[in-house]
Amino acid sequence: MNTLEPAKLKEAAKLLPPSPQIFGKLSKLLKDTNTGLGDITELVNTDSSLTTQVLRLSNSAFFNQGSSVDTLDEAINRIGFRELFKLVGMAAASQVFSQRNVTYDVDGSLLWENSLAVGLAMEILANTIGEDEQEAYTLGLLRSMGKMVIDLCAKEEGTYPSYPKEGEGSLPLIEWEENNFGITNPIVSGFLLNSWNFPGETAQTIQFQYDPASSTHSSPNIRLLNIANGVAEKIDRALPGESSYWDLTEDTLASMSLTADNIEDTCERVKDGLEQVVSSVAA
Repeated sequence: MNTLEPAKLKEAAKLLPPSPQIFGKLSKLLKDTNTGLGDITELVNTDSSLTTQVLRLSNSAFFNQGSSVDTLDEAINRIGFRELFKLVGMAAASQVFSQRNVTYDVDGSLLWENSLAVGLAMEILANTIGEDEQEAYTLGLLRSMGKMVIDLCAKEEGTYPSYPKEGEGSLPLIEWEENNFGITNPIVSGFLLNSWNFPGETAQTIQFQYDPASSTHSSPNIRLLNIANGVAEKIDRALPGESSYWDLTEDTLASMSLTADNIEDTCERVKDGLEQVVSSVAA
């Protein structure tokens, strides 16, 4: 077994785009009532490629409501802070998950769509039960960050296996990661988010998404993230090796004040929203 040490993870994380960190800082800014337009544009503009993608998304058929916009100021005036936050998240996820992840045998397009699907599902479900939609959306988008860091480490070392396809003796994902790396992707995600100064609750929620019952933390977002992952699977945006971890049983839903009808409605809304975003960006 090749164990990934913290030093290796830190070095690999440096190779990731800065956009997820900007996304996290934006979330903090938007929770501050003293934040102004200039604070938002100054932050996002620190990464020119992120700004370019955000403007491209805001001018896509899905978001455009008239003439095109050329600056973040114009985009914010047209769509508002809340929609800008979603756009920055989409753009950040697109940058991080843009390439094929060899270690997990999954294309970047599916990683991105899974990220968006879980983010949208989290936002909808959080609204349904009265939780913070912005925090929930953030959790959904960033929940697979650890897989990207593990893949970067594997490429650097050149000695790690790839996750086997279904039917080739593949283990459930977490067990396979423990056997091959001595660490799991949700633990790496939590380590990464902590190093980027995300709230501790954000890191903890992502760390326990595969097994909410093992967590001693009381945040409803832990179980909600597990359910949102199940929603992504129901609309055919599942990632390899994860199916056995999602719990959409009646008892679990009831514990979160959700019903099967809520899940079906969420599935339809996420599927429609995802298809519109993907088709708009591809246009």
